[in-house]
Amino acid sequence: MEFNTIRFEEPEPGIGLITLNRPDRLNAINMDMLDDLHSLFYQLRTMEGVRVLIITGAGRGFCSGADLKDSRFRKEAPALFSSTALHLVAVQKKYADRILEMRRIPQPIIAAVNGPAAGGGMSIALASDVIIAGPGATFTPSFINIGLSGGELGTSYFLPRAVGIHRAAEILFTGRTVGAAEAEKIGLISRLVDENELMKTAMQTARLMLGKSTFGLRFTKEALYQNLDAPSLEAAIELENRNQSMCCTTPDFVKAVEAFSKGKKK
Repeated sequence: MEFNTIRFEEPEPGIGLITLNRPDRLNAINMDMLDDLHSLFYQLRTMEGVRVLIITGAGRGFCSGADLKDSRFRKEAPALFSSTALHLVAVQKKYADRILEMRRIPQPIIAAVNGPAAGGGMSIALASDVIIAGPGATFTPSFINIGLSGGELGTSYFLPRAVGIHRAAEILFTGRTVGAAEAEKIGLISRLVDENELMKTAMQTARLMLGKSTFGLRFTKEALYQNLDAPSLEAAIELENRNQSMCCTTPDFVKAVEAFSKGKKK
């Protein structure tokens, strides 16, 4: 697949690698990138051969957020900002829908954060299922720094669940930058690794996931996020029960049990 602002490749069977590819702009999100990501996520929904995704940035950064200098955006801005309704449909929802699409696709997503993740870039990282960061990674919820609300592209949903309400409130109210060491300490990221180990660790994690069954991975992602806001324990267990009964009738389950049993006998 060919895109203008991102690269998509399969470095190994079953693993898809998305690279945000505007390094001269620290991979800032322009309108074309929104279109490219939408096209890719739409295709990934039915790409059964791609079971795990890694997302990273080209060059020295992960993603610096919305590109306020995007020529296409600036050309359309007078019309887009002429009414709240038009802005909501043509701009706000277009950005936010990419975050929803990340959660809707069946593949687990590993963010390999290789530098600044600001604004929408931080949101992309937070919307991923696993966040692995190098020592140069930084996280800046820059929305409030440019006159917007700190609640943008899911940050007011994801961040409190990752670091707790009080830490999230302080970070979102101030718009300050969280460095890699602090991000690991407060639970904003999954793992902190050396810079030269970043992609290696992301690939190793992806390979571990590939060792699991297709339905096991998909239903785990589904259960994690539906049960994050489950109305009760009973509702959460009901979904788990359905998933487990479905998995138990697949050939992958029989193979996995046999392999596990043989491994224990050795």
